[in-house]
Amino acid sequence: MSAPIRLLVAGADAPTGMGIRLALADDGLVVTGEPADADDAIALALADPPDVCLLDEALPGGCLAAIETIHRHAPAVKLLVLTGSERPAALVAAIHAGVSGYLRTDQPATRMPATIRGVLAGEAALSRRLTYALLEAMRPADRVRAHRPDAHPGGRPLTARELEVLELLAEGFSTGAIAALLAITPVTVRRHVSSAVERLGVADRDEAIALLDPHAGRSGR
Repeated sequence: MSAPIRLLVAGADAPTGMGIRLALADDGLVVTGEPADADDAIALALADPPDVCLLDEALPGGCLAAIETIHRHAPAVKLLVLTGSERPAALVAAIHAGVSGYLRTDQPATRMPATIRGVLAGEAALSRRLTYALLEAMRPADRVRAHRPDAHPGGRPLTARELEVLELLAEGFSTGAIAALLAITPVTVRRHVSSAVERLGVADRDEAIALLDPHAGRSGR
């Protein structure tokens, strides 16, 4: 008989955690721990690596930080994010950091065992809408053609990378997440933003983002 699949479930609220635990147990999967924050999740995952970590998107201490650390030190562990949103802001950054997919917390927990087994078999756990969002994020050239704002009179047009950084800010990514996604430093991200602000002749990054989308909210820092 093969060993049962072992999982760490981090940061889920009590009702969600209970539903997940019962659904997994009914299918023969074992929850080895339920840490409440990123530091505990990292410590438990590295001390006794499970087969899969389920990490709540709102995990105190940072879901992305936990994903990056666990994936770096225990790359065999599959990482899944629990989310209540169909378009989590950190989707691309989390995939870049090592996550294998997203599980919706508002869908029946009874579906999770089959999804988890699929991930362990090499599949990705992404809904059609999230897959589309990922594909869109991988098309910077299309976004440049469709959304490049005009530079102020006499100014130089934005570069593709400056536009990419502004659009990621508009989508809610933080400076650190953009740096991880684009494999550059946070200082370089800020430099691109400053250059874009100057080229567009606006006061700050929020005004620059508004040129991409007049309905965009305040950007991440």
